[in-house]
Amino acid sequence: MGDISGETYPALRLRSGREYSVLTGHPWLFSGAFANLPADIPAGAVVDVVSSQGQWVARGHLNARNSLAFRVLTLNQDERIDDAFYVRRIERALKLRRLLPEDITAYRLVHAEADYLPGLIVDRYDRWLVAQFHTAGVERQRAEITAALQQVLAPEGMLARDDIRVREREGLAAGEASLLAGSMPETIEVSEGAVRYLVDPWHGQKTGFFLDQRDKRATIGELARRATSLLNCFSYSGGFALADLVHNPSLRTVNVDASTAALELAKRNYALNGHEIGAAGEAGETDQHQFVVGDVNRYLQSAAQAGKTFDVVILDPPAFAKNLGMKERALRGYETLNTHGARVVAPDGLLLTCSCSGGVDLAEFENAVRQGLRIAHRSAQLIASFGPSLDHPSLPGFPEDRYLKALLFRLD
Repeated sequence: MGDISGETYPALRLRSGREYSVLTGHPWLFSGAFANLPADIPAGAVVDVVSSQGQWVARGHLNARNSLAFRVLTLNQDERIDDAFYVRRIERALKLRRLLPEDITAYRLVHAEADYLPGLIVDRYDRWLVAQFHTAGVERQRAEITAALQQVLAPEGMLARDDIRVREREGLAAGEASLLAGSMPETIEVSEGAVRYLVDPWHGQKTGFFLDQRDKRATIGELARRATSLLNCFSYSGGFALADLVHNPSLRTVNVDASTAALELAKRNYALNGHEIGAAGEAGETDQHQFVVGDVNRYLQSAAQAGKTFDVVILDPPAFAKNLGMKERALRGYETLNTHGARVVAPDGLLLTCSCSGGVDLAEFENAVRQGLRIAHRSAQLIASFGPSLDHPSLPGFPEDRYLKALLFRLD
């Protein structure tokens, strides 16, 4: 049970000047910002922070066991963190998502700090919700958050995906998926315009689908109308390829992923959208559509050696750097991947290259890609750059949240 009574919240004093980042839009405070962190305050409790002069600054969740000790919930001293607070926050988040077209039935409903609910992720798949509780604060108030989601959206079911390692940083167990309310099917059919996808909420990557790539899928779909071939690397369930096929049914596609299960789901998505994949060959390939289980870099090297090229190449790898300590290795990885990827792009073809590494910023990623293009002896024009989408907003003072970067090039 969370801190939802009318009691006064504990007040913790900051060191001189440390309130500035919060007052200018950043939602975090690290342990070093505090004059003192009492050990007896439970992880995830709601506290107030005050300046070194005793002036009220913010109210939020505290976890003194984590170096990232405080996450802002409100800058309004009169706002209680109670049941009504979570209802208001979720209603506000839903209002933003209502700007999406009506034929989009899957989107991120709550995007943690950017929706003023730090540590909470909620994705909506048609009539069902899948949530992730990343921090001790939202875990402590799980019941209140679940009730608020039921009140605002009345879903047929809610699932908690606790199988995420990030919980361990907060002293929480990384367990299994479990029902919060109602029922949850094994797969859910959702739509992005004319394209339909099957989502695996129980076991799929993230909460079941890569919702943050919707706008990139739509852009590539529009631009690939006259393409003859597309290579979808790290394809997961075939999202980019299917978004292109809806505009260009004759497109030849190759989906490459290390996961057999992911490609099986991709095949089901092809069938769902009326694209025949046949049963020829051990991999179930046809001349038009192929599904290759394997390492992407090795596939790219082999394809280049064989002289294969594609009009559109998608590079959408998992995170190479989830923290700053992994940055240099990640940058080398992006350089290598884009070297191999550029070598199989046809003349005047398109290369969409992505990074979801929070430890790598846009300028660093672009530099790594540029080095890859140089090594591959390919000149290029940058024709689009993508960041957060409508349902994955970001706060102006919080650049750490802008994990997703995508660059679209036309190669010579």
